[in-house]
Amino acid sequence: MLKASNIPIEIILEERIRGSKLMVYFRWVFIALLLLLLFMQYFSGYRAESWHAFVLIGFYAFCNVLITIGLRKGYDPAWGRYGGAMVDVSIIAFHLFYLSGSFDQIAVASAATTFLFPVMILLYTFRLDQRLLVFTAFFSIFSFNLVYFYHYFNNPAAFQISLSLSPTSQIFKSAYLLFIGFLCVYLQHSLQRLIIKQMEESRRNLEAEIELSLEQQKSAHSEELIRQEKELNKQLAREVRERKEAERALAENREQLHSIISNQVGATYRCTNDPYWSMHFISDQIEKISGYPASDLVNNSRKSYFDIIHPDDREEVAIEVHDHVSRNAPFELIYRVVHSDGRIVWVQENGRGIFDNRENLLWIDGVIIDITDKMEAEKAYRESEVRFRELTDFLPQTVYELDLEGNIVFTNKAGIELFGEGTRNPVGKVSALQFFIPEDRERMVQNMREKLAGKGRLFNEYTAICADGRHCPVIIYSSPIRRDDIVIGSRGIIVEISELKRVEADLRRAKQELEELNLNLEKTIEERTAELTEANTQLLRLQKENLQSQFDVLKQQVNPHFLFNSLNVLISLIKLEPGMAETFTERLAKVYRYVLESRDENLVPVKTEMDFLRAYIYLIDTRFQGKVRINIEFDEAKESRLILPLSLQLLIENAIKHNVFSSKSPLIVRLFIDDEGYLNVINNLQKREMHIASTGIGLQNIRSRYALICEKEPRFEQAHTEFIARIPLLAP
Repeated sequence: MLKASNIPIEIILEERIRGSKLMVYFRWVFIALLLLLLFMQYFSGYRAESWHAFVLIGFYAFCNVLITIGLRKGYDPAWGRYGGAMVDVSIIAFHLFYLSGSFDQIAVASAATTFLFPVMILLYTFRLDQRLLVFTAFFSIFSFNLVYFYHYFNNPAAFQISLSLSPTSQIFKSAYLLFIGFLCVYLQHSLQRLIIKQMEESRRNLEAEIELSLEQQKSAHSEELIRQEKELNKQLAREVRERKEAERALAENREQLHSIISNQVGATYRCTNDPYWSMHFISDQIEKISGYPASDLVNNSRKSYFDIIHPDDREEVAIEVHDHVSRNAPFELIYRVVHSDGRIVWVQENGRGIFDNRENLLWIDGVIIDITDKMEAEKAYRESEVRFRELTDFLPQTVYELDLEGNIVFTNKAGIELFGEGTRNPVGKVSALQFFIPEDRERMVQNMREKLAGKGRLFNEYTAICADGRHCPVIIYSSPIRRDDIVIGSRGIIVEISELKRVEADLRRAKQELEELNLNLEKTIEERTAELTEANTQLLRLQKENLQSQFDVLKQQVNPHFLFNSLNVLISLIKLEPGMAETFTERLAKVYRYVLESRDENLVPVKTEMDFLRAYIYLIDTRFQGKVRINIEFDEAKESRLILPLSLQLLIENAIKHNVFSSKSPLIVRLFIDDEGYLNVINNLQKREMHIASTGIGLQNIRSRYALICEKEPRFEQAHTEFIARIPLLAP
């Protein structure tokens, strides 16, 4: 390193850069020679070794390009010089490491190795930087030995075949490199002394020439000074007048500047960059913001500005200001200050550092504005937005807002569940039309235009494409959004009506089935009546009595009063309980299907009769809501015997007809099979007043029908609190 107290630093820096440039030129020559050798090696058949070297040279050339660009701009920092030395040595070391590790282990100890490192040390001699040269020499020796001993410990046998490859030889080579390093240091020192001597000689010659020139110029300059003095006297008088004018203009400018600063919204300041941001100047508006007069803060006379910043914000503000000022960048901060009366004031500070020509920080200038009202308004807006979001997310229907192009601006939780995550806080433009079937989109656009024009219906029905891919019908209630009488979009509610559509379809289907059932029943009754009337004139008296009995049974089975009561119950259920109405319809159809199927049968299994009875019991429960209870108290093992069809229905209907009942006093009917093989139907007696006299046709019907098919008779008796009916069961 050049050291001479009488040599200007600019000359030393210039010599350093010249040495750096010389090093760059040597590198380019070195790279060119290496490329030439590599091409020769490549075409000689050593292609794998050459490709590795080409990569290293490419990286080396790239680093040298960066160093070249920096030197052209006069940029040569210390870290750049040491970094370049590390790159130079590392390139050689890595090349030897890779070459010896992949192709030839002995390459690490070859003569070429011993040649490369000294050349590099010699090149750094011309940098005229003694510390850099010493660093390069020792780093070369370290890298040279690191590569050697790494491979040696991995395969010691390969380095024991020759004395020149042994660790002892390696130590001598390291000593040789160390000697080369000391020799280059001495050579560099000699070059520095030679340069200093030449510079000293040049300086002495220059001083002598300057002294001679000054003597020659003194006489001429004296005459010129006399002439200039006269001119200066005239100019001084003129400058005095101009200075007075300038002082007056300056006073006016200061007054104008003070007026402008006083009328600004915020407080303008200039402070130093110390820990307390000591104010050199701050305008009077600071008193409105903080409650402290400007005089209390200037030069920290009573309080520093840093002290009135909220304690929780001080560290963050200090970090942000330091970061921006260190990068010579303007800063904008929002933080809190503590007013003199104790309340919290939000402020916005805009400022930047003021630097001199040498990039030294002189001041920090800026302006402080009270934004408390703005922050409170933003807080209220955020709270209002949160409440709006929570309210809309609580709704089960989809709530949305669209812009004038039909893109989704907002949707609630129900909308996200319906259409998918793509509608949550959309960043780009997400068209609402893509969530509806193509057949509805043109109609939706037309309806939207009518709504924005203040026309059209309040609601419309469309088919939406849900997130799971299914199509579901929806009703959209929408209206335009206006701001200052200008339409900016539309908002609305989407109601899914899939369940409503399904219920409507079920009701229409149930109504159609009931109508068909009634038509079939009427047609069957008419046909059966005609047949009975025609047979009445042809059969014998016994046949007539039997047919009459069957006819009476049929009339009892299709009792219009029971049918109308069941239909009334069904109408009420359709309105109030659509699901129960569907079950009621199925059970009613099952009852009348059994009526039609069993009308020509003399006997049926008890199991078949009980299946029909359970459907009939469901109708009774639905009709009377628990006021009639029918208990079946026998197991299925006894249901294989035979019984008259519809006989149990007649007995239960007879009990309902002749008794009163309520929720507190229900009618209880018990069914069980006794040891004599009779099916007992017993109900408690709660007789009603008879407005119409009982004909007894139901019980007589059962007696007559049993008389026609067997010798056993049904038994009917009335106890004090019960009515007992015993129906004989027949063997199959």
